[in-house]
Amino acid sequence: MPASNFEGSDHNWLLYKWPAELRFPDALDIPGPNEPLETFHCVPRTYAALLDWAYVAKNPGARDHTRELLLLYKQPRILPNSPRGILCPVGVRVQGFVERCNLKPLGSWESGKSPQSAIQHVVLGGGKDNAHVFREYKNSVNEVIKYILRTLDVPIPASVERDDRDLMFIARRVFTKVNSVNRRLPSALEPGDDPMDLCKGIDNEWRVLKKVKTRMYMAGDMDPDGSYNVPCASMMIAEGDFVDVCVSFDIVTRRVRHNELTVKVHLNIEHVLLLAPGVDIGVVEEEAVILQDPGLSF
Repeated sequence: MPASNFEGSDHNWLLYKWPAELRFPDALDIPGPNEPLETFHCVPRTYAALLDWAYVAKNPGARDHTRELLLLYKQPRILPNSPRGILCPVGVRVQGFVERCNLKPLGSWESGKSPQSAIQHVVLGGGKDNAHVFREYKNSVNEVIKYILRTLDVPIPASVERDDRDLMFIARRVFTKVNSVNRRLPSALEPGDDPMDLCKGIDNEWRVLKKVKTRMYMAGDMDPDGSYNVPCASMMIAEGDFVDVCVSFDIVTRRVRHNELTVKVHLNIEHVLLLAPGVDIGVVEEEAVILQDPGLSF
């Protein structure tokens, strides 16, 4: 039974399992010391609670038939103050050390190559001494992926069922295909994001409509909105940094031979919050870890 194999954890309290110098409750909008993270940003501890937390449904506005499914919060139970009729995709917060990243505004794209496959990415891990803490985040996120696959009645691949890597690959597509619905939307690029003006040549077909939000924690320096987190350039985030990442779930479906349904669930970056630079917390530079999502096919 799915419930008997469920590997939940106290996701709300995982931030307190990191060493004291890596705990930043005020950066995570936690109201007071020793308070848990908001429930809607955390994977439930039991399978029954997971069923009551989120569900898979079709996105009525989807233009890409391979990406017409969303993992949504059950409203108003989980988000009591959310507007009626607004679909709210699930976003889970994960903390860890940056093992490798490319968060540049244009990501992996190079002029002359297809914009369709361009991605931004970050690889998270537990660092040298805290792999056991990060593994709990990893197990919780994997349980959500398994839940999605079970909901769609497809087999759970061994890469998910027995994923013993203490690393997490999180990415997002840089460009969106221009169509009749989004053609009037302006590019999200800001001055300096594309100094060579490379996107001008593809603007009629592909456009950056949404950027990864990158922010940094400024202890004791609250901004006018009452937050300790201020916007920062994506280049501020580097290997060895300790970060908080909001992860959503990109569900890709395809029909193969004999009309068999195949499903891949990619972890999608929503925001990256720099909590502590690696140089400030004494992270020793080691040989870079190279990890690719084995099912990544945008």
